[in-house]
Amino acid sequence: MISEFPLMLFTVLTGIACGAYVGAALFPKKGADEKAWLFPVIVLVLAACGGLAATGHLGRIENIFNVLNNPGASITMEGICTGVLAVVAIIDLVLAKQKGEANRTLRIVGAVVGIVFLCIVTSVYVKSYGNPVWMATPTYGIFVLGGLAAGFACWMLFADEDNKTLAIATAAVNVLFAIVLAWQAAVFSGAGAEGMMLIAVGAVAAIAAAVCAYLASSGKMAGKTAAYAVVVLAVIALFASRYGFYAASII
Repeated sequence: MISEFPLMLFTVLTGIACGAYVGAALFPKKGADEKAWLFPVIVLVLAACGGLAATGHLGRIENIFNVLNNPGASITMEGICTGVLAVVAIIDLVLAKQKGEANRTLRIVGAVVGIVFLCIVTSVYVKSYGNPVWMATPTYGIFVLGGLAAGFACWMLFADEDNKTLAIATAAVNVLFAIVLAWQAAVFSGAGAEGMMLIAVGAVAAIAAAVCAYLASSGKMAGKTAAYAVVVLAVIALFASRYGFYAASII
């Protein structure tokens, strides 16, 4: 197992949560929804599990207090973003439970927090001066597109089944993610870095997710069936490629 496994779980789980909020803001569900509260619950679980996983990187949970002494540190900013995202999800949950429908404004706030979160995480790795393959150009797209690809797929489980725009957007983002992963695999191969094959597996899974999403948009695959297939494939793509990405830390 890679030593950065806690960080991998953190970036994967919180990345999905961030991308899901972006999807919810861009492609809202129409009308009242008695189960609108379920989406923020999932986001909250993802954020909480991701934040808890990150503590494994610190060695001991009490080291969190040491991190707080350096507000400019990347891990501190990531922790703050995780907390803000969790607060937004809690408020979203309460309002959705009370009113029986999602609060569009709050979902937009969640999307903004999600984008900022993904950008902060990206900046951490493109500034990893000790690791040339992490500093490569494809890294700029891996975290943002990866979060959006899996997040949009996650939102497909909650959105209207006939939301063709969401399905097309999910397909497009997964294709872009696959392209960036192929580029990253080439960079890893050229540098002799570990993890190239897992990144390639991630690219293939992302393409498969895109195909299922496209079939859903064209009516050739049942909405819910496609949604489950897309989310499974997109999450596999994210996990495999992210594991491969962190495997390069041995350089």
